[in-house]
Amino acid sequence: MVNIIKQLAELESELKKPFPTRDINKICEDYRTDFLNLSVDVDIFEDFRYYCVNISGTLSYVLGDVINQIPEGQIDMLFKSFFEYYNQYEFLEGQIANYHHFFQEYKTHEQTRKLLLQLLSNNHYPFKRQNLYTKINLTF
Repeated sequence: MVNIIKQLAELESELKKPFPTRDINKICEDYRTDFLNLSVDVDIFEDFRYYCVNISGTLSYVLGDVINQIPEGQIDMLFKSFFEYYNQYEFLEGQIANYHHFFQEYKTHEQTRKLLLQLLSNNHYPFKRQNLYTKINLTF
């Protein structure tokens, strides 16, 4: 558990890098036709921001040593990657490596998300009765 917290503390500064707005704008340009086929309510900028904020917020509870105050809904969102949670963007998943800043931000948040789930399962998070490992793949 101490090792996981150490890894999370090291990742904290990585999560504070500038948001990949330019890359998201480029993705929207490059996949304009695909985005036009989605609902008008779909907004990859806001969806990715929310995904990142949820992970960063959960990390702040962990590093602030107030794990028991993390809202259950916030934990629930950690069970899925960005592309699992927002499956309307699945068409992008194999292409994100072409957008360096977006890809780095995604990888860092995914690593943090998986470490948070490991920590919370090791900590016997009281709101989850089942083993967290049965719901997710924790490989990096």
